Amino acid sequence: MTSVQSDAVRVRSLITRFVEVCLEQYEIVYSLGSTSRYNRLFAEMQRIKAELQQMPGDQRRALLPLLSHSNVQVQLRAAHSLLVLFPEAARKCLENIRDSGIEPQNGEAATAIRRLDEGSYVPE
Repeated sequence: MTSVQSDAVRVRSLITRFVEVCLEQYEIVYSLGSTSRYNRLFAEMQRIKAELQQMPGDQRRALLPLLSHSNVQVQLRAAHSLLVLFPEAARKCLENIRDSGIEPQNGEAATAIRRLDEGSYVPE
């Protein structure tokens, strides 16, 4: 397997795990599950993002299709992850989540938009 092929396989694997982590977070939020479990999943998601970022060409771009995922938690986390690369698309996703009325994700999206506008949230 060439390096390009192995990178592509690794990116697909990381994206799959990113979605799984987000779906687990979603379940925890709505089942009033363990905060510590949620925090561990969040840390894992951050590691996935960092690994994608360090790959040639900043492979966080592979998260772009997730902005239209059927699950709002996946959309929210993808939008946060993509704000620096695709600010317009990510913001539009956040606006859609804010306007959806789906709690608690709509509140987090509204806060992110407000903080972006104030300049107190600088995507990385």
